[in-house]
Amino acid sequence: MDGKMYGHYKQLSGRCFDFDGFSLTFDSIQTDARPGGWHSAKGGDVAIDCPGQEILERTSAVISDRMVEARLIAGLPAAGRTILASAAQRMFLETLPQLVERALMYRSVDSQTMHALAASVEDQEYLRSQLKLLSLVAFIGNGAVLPRVSGVSNMPLETNTVVRFRAPPELQVMVELPNQGTVVGMGIRQGVTLICGGGFNGKSTLLQAIERGVYNHAPGDGRELVVTDATATKIKAEEGRFVCSTDIRPFINNLPLGKTTDAFSTADASGSTSMAASIQEAVEVEASTLLFDEDTCATNFLVRDGRMQQLVSQDCEPITPLVSRVRELWEAKGVSSIMVIGGCGDYLDVADTVVSMHGYVPSDATEKAKAIAQCMPVVIEIPQIKYGPALNRTIIVPKELAAHKPPKAKTRWSIALFPSDKLSSLAPPTISDAGAATHERTDEPEVFPELDLTALDQLVSVSQTRAIASMLQLATQNTRRRTMRSLVSDMCTTALGDLPAGHGVAGNLARPRGIEVALAINRLRYAQIQP
Repeated sequence: MDGKMYGHYKQLSGRCFDFDGFSLTFDSIQTDARPGGWHSAKGGDVAIDCPGQEILERTSAVISDRMVEARLIAGLPAAGRTILASAAQRMFLETLPQLVERALMYRSVDSQTMHALAASVEDQEYLRSQLKLLSLVAFIGNGAVLPRVSGVSNMPLETNTVVRFRAPPELQVMVELPNQGTVVGMGIRQGVTLICGGGFNGKSTLLQAIERGVYNHAPGDGRELVVTDATATKIKAEEGRFVCSTDIRPFINNLPLGKTTDAFSTADASGSTSMAASIQEAVEVEASTLLFDEDTCATNFLVRDGRMQQLVSQDCEPITPLVSRVRELWEAKGVSSIMVIGGCGDYLDVADTVVSMHGYVPSDATEKAKAIAQCMPVVIEIPQIKYGPALNRTIIVPKELAAHKPPKAKTRWSIALFPSDKLSSLAPPTISDAGAATHERTDEPEVFPELDLTALDQLVSVSQTRAIASMLQLATQNTRRRTMRSLVSDMCTTALGDLPAGHGVAGNLARPRGIEVALAINRLRYAQIQP
């Protein structure tokens, strides 16, 4: 092949070569040397979809009773479009065997480290399974390191001044784990929990650790003993998001001009309507814990204080604030809430537990909060209607979504879409936040080239986003109308290796939670959703 055009590498596709201790199979080879993005201009690089701090089911490595399979991506050596056979020979006969020996052979791996990893994951899974039995929604172990290096790094902060977590005595819980034995930490009980305190004292850091506690973490991360209800979902204001056929009456009702909100749709939601929709969508797919940070919420959705109640009567205000519903969410729906609150004191009246953060150290402020609420009473409006049943909408992801090309993840928070022009006529009628009904039908078709997942804080890897893109493609292959829960269940019970992968075997997918799959579908402007 030396000196031939790059396309001759295609002769290797599907071929298997036996080496000493391993076999090499060429699954798929591109026809052009330029697409790829390798650092070396002449190729020769070997890469794998690397894990992060969270431990996820991935397709980059597959372990069975008889073998370990690593799915690699290689930049085949070339000068421009001309094959460099000698460099390819070194790559496959020298570099690759060394990589296999150092990374995949048990004799080269620290067995104690490997067993410690397995034991840690087993303990985290067991601890999460015990939460409901202990009437908890989260557990934060003593000694945990919650701060990260920075806002763009998931690595633990390692300095002499790091304050390790220590549970207040009143909230201390003891659990016996299969491998580590007895561990002690703070248990966050079911119901309504507030995390309060002054600014820069660790409130949001604690909540961020809790929201990532839906995943297991690698030893050394610092959050190995931070576990959360697996369905816990972060809710935040998301101005401009798409909402379709969502019953938001528990929070927003009686719009001007008699417009109803039992099947609310909008192409440009406000902060309050986006939060109302996000809560309803999360509850629809059986989220049993909701997470809120006051800093990322719409204020008018959180609370309506006494003065505003006097100025604008309840009959004239379409919004029922969360403070009026949060207890009903727990008592009638079994949905707990964990809330970072720094300025909305009305929530002291509805909280079961209040954790105060000072200097990154938690304390139990529940009794103090109750005393303050009794001495300084406020009026929390009683909702005019009961919460109502959970959503049970039906959905079709139209086949035209993947007519030109299948959806493709661009970043962790963005999926590129390539729909047919026909889809523009399928967009549903919408009700704007001003109450006017509109239809997304124009002479010039409106195109939405991306699915924006920026608000999905609990997506932790672009590999999960790739899997969601593949799941959307899979959904287009079955156009029967299904409930949202059924569709998400079908997607999440499909083996990652069975998802559409284009050419060859996908070695760069990671399992997303069903919650994130549902949240992504709800933001898909081409989805056909009905009440």
